[in-house]
Amino acid sequence: MTRRAKVAVVDDHPLVLCGLRKALEGAGFDVSGTVTSPAELEKLLSASECDVVVTDYSRPGDQGLDGWRFLASVSSEYPQVPVLVYSEFDDPFLVGSLVQRGVAGFVSKRDEMHEVLAAVRALAMGDRYLSAIAQASLRQFGELPQYQRFALLSRRQMEVTGLMLCGLSVCETARLLQRRANTISAQRTEACRRLGFSGELEMYRFAVGHGLWLDRSCSLSDHESRAA
Repeated sequence: MTRRAKVAVVDDHPLVLCGLRKALEGAGFDVSGTVTSPAELEKLLSASECDVVVTDYSRPGDQGLDGWRFLASVSSEYPQVPVLVYSEFDDPFLVGSLVQRGVAGFVSKRDEMHEVLAAVRALAMGDRYLSAIAQASLRQFGELPQYQRFALLSRRQMEVTGLMLCGLSVCETARLLQRRANTISAQRTEACRRLGFSGELEMYRFAVGHGLWLDRSCSLSDHESRAA
């Protein structure tokens, strides 16, 4: 008998959790749990086997560990578990940056449910998956000048750069990724150099000036005030 892939789902909307559970179980997947917060996911992953995590990108109630920070935490703690981002945010910079940092899959909430099922199936088999909407966003990421420089970064550099854009310090990043502070500092310096910036402040101002932000728990205007 073929083993059914085990899937954990994270979203702060009960209706989304209910809909995903119903669709996944109807397609033959074993939903190991549906949770609304990073803390609940941590308990679930530590207590049960999981082949794929399906998660929203931003949950406003989890500002301490939301979006990019949450994904960094999951990949640091459970590097063997592929993550499918299922999000209402599907703009080129977010999708391209997530692909650049190595996310296994991305499906927009504007996509049909069959895309989610196809993505989970692909990730459970060790493949990657981008929906049609995500592929279109990724093409724009590679074509537009304000995005192109970020495609020069390695996976780890993109991960660290994303945390910089979310406002994390060297020490905060080191704790989150479970790496040495001097390693993180060197990666941040090299990322700025590769992006063509003299330092982190110049990079941050460039990102804000072009509407490139990854922390979706706050608005772009909040980022603009930080960079002022």
